[in-house]
Amino acid sequence: MKKLIFFGLAMLMLISSCENKKAYRPSQFPNERNKHNFSFAIPYSMKKNSIVVRVRLNNGPQFEGVWDSGCSLPLKISKLEAEALVKNGTLSISDYKSNYPVTIANGQTSEYAVYMLKSISFVDQEGVEHMLSNIQAVIDDNVGTDILIGLPVMQALGDSYEISQYDQSIYFKE
Repeated sequence: MKKLIFFGLAMLMLISSCENKKAYRPSQFPNERNKHNFSFAIPYSMKKNSIVVRVRLNNGPQFEGVWDSGCSLPLKISKLEAEALVKNGTLSISDYKSNYPVTIANGQTSEYAVYMLKSISFVDQEGVEHMLSNIQAVIDDNVGTDILIGLPVMQALGDSYEISQYDQSIYFKE
């Protein structure tokens, strides 16, 4: 009898917990007025569970970069992007600053060459270009690794930002 009562209570708890399901949906602005509290928005796409934005380096070619708030470097590019900038005439040996030791998430430390990029820019939803000047970039010798856009760049773009999954945009307050 005790087993039957225990089983009945367990089933009742299971049924009642299933009825209280919360439906999750992408975040969205509660109203249009809140959306206008931001100065500009940069569109993004999702690739391999990462936020990816378009970035122009040294007024030259555009690349896709991973938005990485955990990256303490302003910018990390691969040797492939560096070679494209050299071929484009927008990066030279005179832009070299130093070597810099970098510790990545797994604790491994590597040394990277640091170059000063004259500019990096992002185009917002309205087609307006937002440019940052004199940005340090480390160059990864691994060809084809993702460009990482780090926290210092995010902070330079605005006082705060909010990522909206609803319309896949990053909203900035200046």
